[in-house]
Amino acid sequence: MNNALNSHEKYKRYDEQELITRTQNGDAEAFNPLVRKYQQKIYNLIYRKVRDQEAAEDLCQEVFLKAWQALPKFKRQSAFYTWLYQIAVNCSIDFLRQQNKQIVFACEELPQNADDVLPMLQVHPSTYQVLEQKELGDIIRIAISHLPPGQRSVFRLRYFHDLPIKMIASRMNKSEGTVKTHLYHARRKLRIILLPYLQNEPLEW
Repeated sequence: MNNALNSHEKYKRYDEQELITRTQNGDAEAFNPLVRKYQQKIYNLIYRKVRDQEAAEDLCQEVFLKAWQALPKFKRQSAFYTWLYQIAVNCSIDFLRQQNKQIVFACEELPQNADDVLPMLQVHPSTYQVLEQKELGDIIRIAISHLPPGQRSVFRLRYFHDLPIKMIASRMNKSEGTVKTHLYHARRKLRIILLPYLQNEPLEW
C-alpha cells in the first residue's frame, strides 16, 4: 500500500509528455498515471458504443494493453488522447463486428437541433425482432447515398468513424460551423428518408 502511494506521489511531478517518454524508455510504472487519467473517459466512450457494462470494462482493459504495446511506436504526431481515442474506437468496432450486431438509426431520437449532442446511432440488438439485418443495411446505405457529397462525407466521418467535429473540420479544411451545418442538414434529410421505413410505410425512393 505504501509502495503504491509512494509511486503515485513520485509520478505526480511529471507531465504527460514526460510520462510517455519514461514509458517508452522502459519505465513500466510511468504508464499507470496515464491509465488513471484517461480510464474513465475511455470507458465512457466504449460504453456509449457497445451498451454493455461488462464488455466495456473488458474492452477498456484491452485498449490500454494495446496502447502499452504500441507506445514505443507512438510518434506524437497527434495528441496522446487522440491516439488512445482511435484505439478505443477501433476496439469497439471490432467488438461489434464480432458480435454481429447491427448499427441502426433510432429515428425517433434524431436531434432536430444541429447543436444537440444526443447520439444519432445506437446499438439495438433487439431490433432483430422487427427488422432484417440485410434489408436494414441496404436501406441505410441507399439513404446515405442520397445525401449531397459534403453532407455525406461529414456524416460518415462523424457517425461511422466517430471523429469529433473539430477533427472533421480540420480534415475537410472547413470551419466547425460549416461541419455542424452539414450534419444538421444530413440528419434532417435522413430523418425524412428513413421515417416512413421505420413506421412500416412504403419508401418513395
